Amino acid sequence: MRNILKIAILTAIIASVIFPSPIFAATKAKFYYAGWLPYWKKAGGTMETALNLDKLNEISPFSYEVNPDGTIVDKLKINTEQFWQTWFLAARDLKIKIIPTIAWFNDNAIHDVLSEKEFRAAHINEIMKIARLPNFGGIEIDYENKFAETNKYFSQFLKELSAKLHKEKMVLACTVEPRTPPASRFKEIPKILEYANDYKTLNKYCDQVRIMAYDQGRIDLLLNKSKGNGKLYAPVADPDWVKKVIKETTKTISAKKIMLGIPTYGYEYEIIQNGNGITYKRIRSRTYEQAIDLAKTVGATPTRNSAGELSFTYIATSSPFNDNLNTTSTPDNSNYTRLVWFSDAKAIEDKIKLAKTYGLRGVVLFKLDGEFDSEMWKKFK
Repeated sequence: MRNILKIAILTAIIASVIFPSPIFAATKAKFYYAGWLPYWKKAGGTMETALNLDKLNEISPFSYEVNPDGTIVDKLKINTEQFWQTWFLAARDLKIKIIPTIAWFNDNAIHDVLSEKEFRAAHINEIMKIARLPNFGGIEIDYENKFAETNKYFSQFLKELSAKLHKEKMVLACTVEPRTPPASRFKEIPKILEYANDYKTLNKYCDQVRIMAYDQGRIDLLLNKSKGNGKLYAPVADPDWVKKVIKETTKTISAKKIMLGIPTYGYEYEIIQNGNGITYKRIRSRTYEQAIDLAKTVGATPTRNSAGELSFTYIATSSPFNDNLNTTSTPDNSNYTRLVWFSDAKAIEDKIKLAKTYGLRGVVLFKLDGEFDSEMWKKFK
């Protein structure tokens, strides 16, 4: 595997010689393509991406996570493995910007660190140490599941961090959850709506704002009603929903700063149909390759659905939701209906077209794990 990766990286370096960077510069100025490279799929992701580096403008290694005290952990071991220096060299030769991701999902810890001036300053210093490492052109902040009460502290954090990054001519990318009109989310709209992210602050201090326009599932009540009324409907990212996200976001954030997050994966559900409708229980995520392999195994044919993605159903003889036995086996050998819903190159292309239609800065793919529909590279135009 290591030798294959070296060949892939070498191929990318050779490509930079055959196709010098000025050729790509004209494309980059118009529309940006980026992707997250996950640490848990390092081997497959780096090899596949290395062979297609010329099609990208930015790469974000999904590498750093944060301890409860604000110190940072390098999951990809970027600082210690020589492999990464070679890989980044290939990207640099193609004028690709490396913007590593710092991800944090602990709501309480985020609030505790950012709400205390001393802790916040120490955390920013930790981030700047990473930003100053060779090869990096900035930092991406992906702090999710925050409390609404953390809003003002997160805003202050972005203000202070951006000042330090911009002073050293580095980029601040901010990744946040999607937002749609309240009527799409609530049966009864709350009189006071509070958000964890201040979009005006994002627009002011972030050089680019990456919107995670995926994991839609069943969160849009209006689309559930119009498209899922008696029919299966559990999208990863329906273009109709993505349009809502874009329109809501561009009310406050400049389109020229927005990178539309696009999924390359899907989910598997257990579904129950009864007189009250359809109940969806998410079982696991599925990569494109896993979904295609599963379809072959169970003799199903994935078809294009109402969200422009692929899906199929099959019957399983076990359920992971058997609470009594706490096992996937069942005492009565009942059958269970499974729904697999996932993204492919055509679905990705649909979202790229949307980003272009609305004049966005570009798109960012989650995730470049080497298990997506490789035909997607042909859509990067």
